[in-house]
Amino acid sequence: MRGVGRSVLAVAVLGFGVALAGCTAAGNDVATPTQSAWTVQPTAGATTGSPDSFVAKGTAAQNQAAFDATIQGVLAKNAKATGQAVTAALESAGLAKSSLQFSASRTSAKLVPGSILVSAQFGSECVIGQWGNAVGGYHSAIAPALGAGGCLVGGGGTGSTPSSGGGSLGD
Repeated sequence: MRGVGRSVLAVAVLGFGVALAGCTAAGNDVATPTQSAWTVQPTAGATTGSPDSFVAKGTAAQNQAAFDATIQGVLAKNAKATGQAVTAALESAGLAKSSLQFSASRTSAKLVPGSILVSAQFGSECVIGQWGNAVGGYHSAIAPALGAGGCLVGGGGTGSTPSSGGGSLGD
């Protein structure tokens, strides 16, 4: 009997300790991560381009304003524009099809994704635009091109347009 009493006491102490630890953890002010808008730092010495036109053979920094203005113009007319519609507008504005990629406008379950990405490659850099409910509107950033080429992972190869609605608009 004496062993049973010690076991019950040990379980009671252990239970009290767990309960106390739970109360202590709940009282801590733990910062929860939040999503913030992309910030763009201009490249040193870069010339900021005009929102009216793309700079032929220009850098990502030189073409970001025109990229943003083109996409924002499409989104002003249709906030739920697809990646295909936006890349068509970018092509009409003067960018080469082979430099453009976009993410799927529908998930594999045929749902609308939280955001859509469109990119344009300028040499070794990319301007990447993103919009949708999950990101609170439109944002863009400049990032290095991928080692294998292109700007977006999983967008398909050049000339590929997967049935999910994403890919590049090359040849």
